[in-house]
Order: sequence, then C-alpha cells, then structure tokens
Amino acid sequence: MSLHIREVTKDNWRAVAALKVAPAQNEFIESNAFSILETEIEKNGISVGLYDNETLVGYAMYGWPSPENNSAWFDRFMIDHQFQGQGYARRFMPLIFQTMQAQYGCETFYLSLHPDNLNAQKLYESFGFRLNGEVDDAGPVSGVVMEMKRNEPI
Repeated sequence: MSLHIREVTKDNWRAVAALKVAPAQNEFIESNAFSILETEIEKNGISVGLYDNETLVGYAMYGWPSPENNSAWFDRFMIDHQFQGQGYARRFMPLIFQTMQAQYGCETFYLSLHPDNLNAQKLYESFGFRLNGEVDDAGPVSGVVMEMKRNEPI
C-alpha cells in the first residue's frame, strides 16, 4: 500500500466532497463539501484527500497554526464508509501529523470531536491526545477539545 495525501484542488474536489461517513456518524462531523468551502473562503486551513495508491479513501483538514505556542489544529478527519474497518485511520494519522510538523513546525496538536463520538476519542487517545477541558463551539458541530504534545518528530 502506498498511502499519501493530496491537497484538494479543482481536479479532485468533487470526489472528495462525495465521500461519506456511515449514516450513524453523520452527526459527528461536518460534510466534506462544507469543510472544503471553509478552507477556500477562510484561507486558514488545508483540505486534503487521503489516498491508497490512486484510490481516494478519506479526507482531512488541518491548519490554524499558532507560531506563539507551536501548535496547529487537526480539524477534520474521516474515512469513507466503504473503507472503514480496514485500518486506514490508524495508518493515515501519523502521515498527517508528519505533514503538519513539517509545514508548521508544531509541537502541539489540537482537535475537537463530538462528545458522543467515543470510537474516535479512543483512536485519538491511542496516539496521545487527551481531553483538555475546553469546548469548541466555533463551527456547526460543537465539540470537546483534545490536545497532544510532541517534542520529537512523529
């Protein structure tokens, strides 16, 4: 398997926007179309497609770097319902964090998730994320904030 990420462009945005989580997960994350539009309009995040060779299997959005505290946000992350349960989430996360570290030089990563999304919380905790007591209510899906500190490259 050759996992890699590609920035969303005019060539792949429709395919990325068409990815879907399982129906029971819809309340946990904004649509990819909304997220892509957010990065295009606000210009502070980056939307990427997650590929296994040439097969698009997921989507992520990251950005909002803060040089003052060496941090950035891992804001959205999803694997298409057809590819869930195949280990893609666990294999893509290090690749995304490496990309974020290279791009922003960050040592602290933040994310927010729906408080009922316990499967995602367990996944993030397995990478070292911990709830920090904050709430993110800036978007259409309010969530609890998790953070992970890294002092060395991932």
